[in-house]
Amino acid sequence: MWLQIIPREPLLVGDVKAGSQFLVGRPYIPGRVLRGALALDLLRQGASATRVREVVGRLRLGNFFPAVQWGDVRYALPLPMTAMTCKRHPGFREGPKGGRKGHGVVDALLPRLAYRLLLEAGARFPVPFAFECAAEGCQGRMEPYVRFYSLQEHNGEQHFVAFEVRYHAQTRVALSRRRRAASEAMLYTASALAPRAPCPDGNGSAPVAFLGRAAGDDDALALLREALGRTAIGALHNRGYGRVQVEEARVDLPALAQRLQAFNETLKRLWADLRRLAANAVTVPEAPSGTYFSLDLLAPAVFRADGVPSLLPQLTVAGRRLEPVLWVTRPDLASGWSTAWGLPKPTDLAARAASTYVYRMPGDASTLLPELERIEQEGVGERRDESFGECLICHPFHLEVEER
Repeated sequence: MWLQIIPREPLLVGDVKAGSQFLVGRPYIPGRVLRGALALDLLRQGASATRVREVVGRLRLGNFFPAVQWGDVRYALPLPMTAMTCKRHPGFREGPKGGRKGHGVVDALLPRLAYRLLLEAGARFPVPFAFECAAEGCQGRMEPYVRFYSLQEHNGEQHFVAFEVRYHAQTRVALSRRRRAASEAMLYTASALAPRAPCPDGNGSAPVAFLGRAAGDDDALALLREALGRTAIGALHNRGYGRVQVEEARVDLPALAQRLQAFNETLKRLWADLRRLAANAVTVPEAPSGTYFSLDLLAPAVFRADGVPSLLPQLTVAGRRLEPVLWVTRPDLASGWSTAWGLPKPTDLAARAASTYVYRMPGDASTLLPELERIEQEGVGERRDESFGECLICHPFHLEVEER
């Protein structure tokens, strides 16, 4: 099921920047933060440690991504790393009236995949493959567009809306741990996520909601919703931060079978378009062989290959071990804080959220669906119980091969 978290106060969910006095909030809510809030609430109710582990172990929580409640929110996700926009005029082109518009956002994964597969099939092209802004008179450089976005319906029209982060900053006097009084010449600034954000049409602001997936039995989910209604999340609870409201969300994300079919149909269409440009088009196959799918990370993921940290996931699908044929990723760190231990958790190398991996599977797509559904539900990599490794198969934005 999908839940939405509506903050009633600023949210400070993040880490301290090394060597500074700034507490910087994340623009999303990791699922492990909600698990921690549930555990804290159970302990306050007098539950034993065994009971806490049993309840928390029955839940699987993903990350919760932000969207401004301007229209009817269909879904909210991070844009994949393959999303690109004009460097001079970034942003979606088909935005609402009155809002700031850019030259468009396009996803480069499927065009790059089709070009690479054609080269492997022996195609020879007169010019190299490159992206440039398609806006009239621009032809500017394209660069990655790192954002959270949502699909929203407003006044009968659907729009892609990039989330514009607005922070609530507050500077306070630091306290001496020894004297329990103000520390001389020491200040700190808490930069928390504001509970409201600008509307995409430029008319004021609207509340922010965080949408994410939650799986588990009904009793555990009910306990989670009750706990979040009583317990603040994040930091600085006693200073007006972290109170939230939880509701069940209606999310209209396309079904996996539909996303997989559209992914392969778009790949075949791009293959045919690029094949016509090849100098030896008559010798190149008319369509790619096999079924392709993408694995898109919605959270950092920890992978190991033969016991060594890696950035590439190895999947086992229908008894067959699959290696990615194309990927776009960056390194990150998977860390955290254990309240029970009073110590930081181990730090591991991780693939950054929004990383994208493409796999090829011989045979019909129908045989893939049960395995892909399992991967999407369970996640990939290690430390999945800490909300690492959440993924989506065939991200819907990969179909946007023309500027939007």
